[in-house]
Amino acid sequence: MALSPFSRYTQVLDQNGVAVVKRKKKSTGRYSTLVSVQGQTFQEIAAQWLGDPGQYWRIADLNPHVPYPDEIPMGTRIRIPAV
Repeated sequence: MALSPFSRYTQVLDQNGVAVVKRKKKSTGRYSTLVSVQGQTFQEIAAQWLGDPGQYWRIADLNPHVPYPDEIPMGTRIRIPAV
């Protein structure tokens, strides 16, 4: 199974040499922040900041305090991963 380099998963070999898929470790690197406005979603933010709405999960991973990515409360501080 081929995984995109942008995927949150990676394929590795376990101790028996069997290929398994695991979730990548979260990047603790640099990020930007913004304060959400009424009606924003992680997909809209990803499209604007990352150039691809499909990368919304990268923003979701950095913002576990937002339980529903389609209902971000206005005024919420959101972390955006560095590109």
